[in-house]
Amino acid sequence: MQTEPIVSETHKKLQTSGAVYGLLVIMIIYSAFFIAYSLQKHAAFQTAGFDLGNWDQIMWSMLHGRPFWITQYANTTNTLGGHVEFILLLLFPLYGLHPGPETLLVFQPLLVALGALPVYWLAEERLRSQVAGLIFAAVYLLYPALQSAVAFDFHGLTVAVPFLTYALWAMYTRRYRLFAVMAILAMTCKEDIPLLVLMMGLYILLMQRNPRVGLATVGVSAAWFVIANFVIVPAYSVSADSIHIHRYSELGDNMSQVILTLVTNPWRAIQIATAGDKRFYWIRFTMPVAFTALLDPLTLVLAAPLLFINTLGHHPPAYQLDLYHSSGPLAVYVTFASINGLARLIKFAGPKFKHASPGFLRGALLTMVLLVTLAYQVQFGHTPIGRFFRWPAVTEHHTKAKKMLAHIPPQAVVAAQNNLVPHLSQRQWIFILPNLSLRDKQPDYIALDMRDGLDPPYHFVEEYCAHINEFLASPDYGLIFADDGLLLFQRDAFDTAAFDQMSPCQ
Repeated sequence: MQTEPIVSETHKKLQTSGAVYGLLVIMIIYSAFFIAYSLQKHAAFQTAGFDLGNWDQIMWSMLHGRPFWITQYANTTNTLGGHVEFILLLLFPLYGLHPGPETLLVFQPLLVALGALPVYWLAEERLRSQVAGLIFAAVYLLYPALQSAVAFDFHGLTVAVPFLTYALWAMYTRRYRLFAVMAILAMTCKEDIPLLVLMMGLYILLMQRNPRVGLATVGVSAAWFVIANFVIVPAYSVSADSIHIHRYSELGDNMSQVILTLVTNPWRAIQIATAGDKRFYWIRFTMPVAFTALLDPLTLVLAAPLLFINTLGHHPPAYQLDLYHSSGPLAVYVTFASINGLARLIKFAGPKFKHASPGFLRGALLTMVLLVTLAYQVQFGHTPIGRFFRWPAVTEHHTKAKKMLAHIPPQAVVAAQNNLVPHLSQRQWIFILPNLSLRDKQPDYIALDMRDGLDPPYHFVEEYCAHINEFLASPDYGLIFADDGLLLFQRDAFDTAAFDQMSPCQ
């Protein structure tokens, strides 16, 4: 009589062990692939000054006693004039173990992969299936906008993704101490993330009816948003406002005007957010989960600040869903909403399908979500099954680029093309072309890669090309290296290299 429970318990433990190993395998494969892919992109000069070079210079500067020092923004030497990302202070010890952009590229996929754990836990609990947990862990990691964020350099917003994942899971399961820790960590990653935490506070207050935790969350997140955006950023920004506020010029000339317009004329905000190509952003962001996330609209509402921040401006990379990094955190909300939505659908539809068991219905829905996720991955994903995926090729041209950059002394002031900057960013003074000076610092060297197509991230190609033509005609700089479209100019040097002008600006 005791044999049956023992066998049952043993079988359950084996199932649990299998699920745990399966989850670990998924996370390891994901991390290993994106680490290798990111490092290969860097070796192929496909990383950028905006933003890998920015983070590398800031971290390197901290090692040399200059906290938050950056010279790649125009007219400022403090990153707090652009973004409030105090997570830098927590990442700094890790960077110190092996200083270099490669450390950041290795760390980011590992951190994002950890977000699969709370996704698994929630799916297993809500759908009562370890298989469901594994499928949704894969769905989260296969969300193309998140993959793009991981693959596109290094960003505070991407680092925030796993913290938001744990914070949302802790909120759902009422683990408020863990929620507080994760919410605080998320808010240190970027100055607009407090708005996402504020929405969680409203959920706790109104839906979970916990005024103590809810009001505290709303109060702290609102206070930090005000301090970050109206005190810290203006204190270090030359314009006394965010350097990105110009993206929202249709709503106002400064942060206060933008917020006032949103409050007093929300219809205008909706019109801007859904105009032109932006409407496809709204249509497509739940498509990877077969639109099942729409069955839990409340979770999607929690992501409203991110959705509107990305679509209210006229900065295309922000609302190009599966490119760049701005939409990475949507993976958290869409995946959780899909889990909750399926659980709700099974509970509602189960009794109506008398000839289909809840397990069969759950399996059919999970299969549908997984197949749609894979189909979307083929169309827009950043893995080898994606139809536009290309493994970065390191060519002889890149070998020559390294040879050119080796001519630049470590203490020299440098102005360089965007794709060259991450390979030169461990220095006190470096500018991203077309920026040529800062605080009366003029570059000793100017490095160009004329075979680079300037796209992305140049949205000011005419200005950039005007500077290139100026370099070619300037008597102040002599050309000391020219090979395969790679040009290195040195101040007050005589030309020692002949070259053909192979400029993309012609």
